[in-house]
Amino acid sequence: MFWGAFSYDSRTSMWAMHGDPESPRSNINATRIFECLQEQLPTICSPGSIFAQDNAPTHTAILVQRWLRNWAQENGIELVDWPPYSPDFNPIENVWKLLKEGICTRYPELGDLPKNEESKRQLIRATIECWEIMRDDIFENLVSSMERRLQAVIAVRGWYTKY
Repeated sequence: MFWGAFSYDSRTSMWAMHGDPESPRSNINATRIFECLQEQLPTICSPGSIFAQDNAPTHTAILVQRWLRNWAQENGIELVDWPPYSPDFNPIENVWKLLKEGICTRYPELGDLPKNEESKRQLIRATIECWEIMRDDIFENLVSSMERRLQAVIAVRGWYTKY
């Protein structure tokens, strides 16, 4: 699993999420998300920024939310209160799709590799590379589209949109 975020004119590093060896099944947990946010958010957020994330349990965990609310308040960042049963029109979903397409195009051989640590390292390198070479206008257009996305959802009262 990976984590990345972007704004109109910047993006974080692509963060390869490794499971927490201290968690029962070595899963990605709130501690890992907390560590990621602490390191990455200051690289793209400045006073007046708006930050949104979905309601994944690791994002809504008390550890994450407590830090995020305090950090946002101290730094003049607005947090989006993501509705619990919302359509998934978060623009990061578009980025994940484009990123996967880029990886498959540049590194088709990854699909045939065995599931082992070396293959995982190759996938991480490919993902980071494809993230870093994504065109800036992709991020600019997605951020610019947010008002239209929200208006479209409001217009159909929460039902399906083209987004």
